[in-house]
Amino acid sequence: MSHSVFREPLLHFALIGALLFAVSAFFSSDDPRQDEIVVTQSRIDHLAAVFERRWQRPPTEQELNRLVDNFVREEVLYREALKLGLDRDDTVIRRRLRMKMEFLAKDLIDAIEPEDRVLRDYFAVNAERYLEPAQLTIQQIYFNRDTHKNLDATIETARALLWEGAPENELGDSSLLQRRYEAESSDRLDRLFGEGFAEQLQRLPQGEWSGPVESAYGLHLVLLESVKTQRTAQFDDVRAAVLRDWQTDEQKKILEAQYDTYRNAYELRVEGKLKQTSEEMALQ
Repeated sequence: MSHSVFREPLLHFALIGALLFAVSAFFSSDDPRQDEIVVTQSRIDHLAAVFERRWQRPPTEQELNRLVDNFVREEVLYREALKLGLDRDDTVIRRRLRMKMEFLAKDLIDAIEPEDRVLRDYFAVNAERYLEPAQLTIQQIYFNRDTHKNLDATIETARALLWEGAPENELGDSSLLQRRYEAESSDRLDRLFGEGFAEQLQRLPQGEWSGPVESAYGLHLVLLESVKTQRTAQFDDVRAAVLRDWQTDEQKKILEAQYDTYRNAYELRVEGKLKQTSEEMALQ
């Protein structure tokens, strides 16, 4: 089978089904009888591989023996817990088993590397996800409302000094805000200065000191240096994000398809009412 076969999205469901079957066989092959525990070579290899991924080295013989002993202990207690019915009606266990099933599908789809054309098609269909937000570069001079008796006059004086060439870093009040922000998105500027700040900047002329502009902290004279308008990102710049999103969407498809397959093997019977009538609610 050629490597490219694994990249074809139409084969994913068949591939995932086969892999799930193989994994199921792997995990069920160690206990042919309920009163017998067989530690197969594949199980030993798996324990060693997990150890090596964690510690970046293979286990020693002694460590491997301890891993097998621990597996046997876990298996014995697990089977005894099942005999006692400790797995039944346990919400935590049910959720963990569901998560393990979902993680299994995730790990399998993560191993599939789609062809570039598949990702480019996905990118084209979902281009709105990869919009680069507008970016603004500004300088600002901050004025604290509580510091000045006549704030309007203070701001007008500062504006006049700017026109005369006064250094902007000598004007205004000190704060933790930066004097200059380069290529910041509207969302980030709103997080820094308060909601609505960026919208006010969009109405300012470029290349000159304007304002005052109101923020959550006070008032600001602002020099809008440049505005980079919103645009769709280039595929090569966001390929990693596209791959992650494609994998996430494929995982959802796989999980739904796998669930439908499992669900069709069961007969569902809902006994009892799902909703009370208005008369029944009135009697409570």
